[in-house]
Amino acid sequence: MSRFTNHTDGTPGPQGPTGEPGYGALTRWSPNLKATGLIFTGTGSSYPTYNSYYAKNGHIVSFWIQIDLDTVTNFGTGQYITELPFMPITGSMNHFSGWALVDPTQNPDLAGHVVLNADHLTNTKDLDLHYLKQAGGAKTAIMEAMFSQTNPVTLTTDTTIYINGTYLTNE
Repeated sequence: MSRFTNHTDGTPGPQGPTGEPGYGALTRWSPNLKATGLIFTGTGSSYPTYNSYYAKNGHIVSFWIQIDLDTVTNFGTGQYITELPFMPITGSMNHFSGWALVDPTQNPDLAGHVVLNADHLTNTKDLDLHYLKQAGGAKTAIMEAMFSQTNPVTLTTDTTIYINGTYLTNE
């Protein structure tokens, strides 16, 4: 087997990784997606995070999460949370970048997208999603705020969220 062969066979689902994981293999996986009141109808290949992948090479994990909101029937009111494929090393805290393409009919460089951070707190696989905003008026610091429906924009079934990063695990 090639060290970097794409192994995406198997039945995908939110229950965990599928395919043939191995040394550096690209593995499809469907991380959980949650928020207070969030309801979606997607399962299997229509689950919102179906097109997510990771590659694990020893204790190094690189991941790419794609969240398609096309099967959402209720966007809920709480902060959006997804998860990492493996538990990060004990005591670590990670900060990953991401963005939401809110309106694909708009040029993402001019409008239609939100810059995100996905924060992992110690001893959990959860990624809390935040958007970046100015703390006040012009020339003020940038801060994070909880990313949720209508905060900072109204999400639709056309919205796609992307998060990626690399981290260390003991698994």
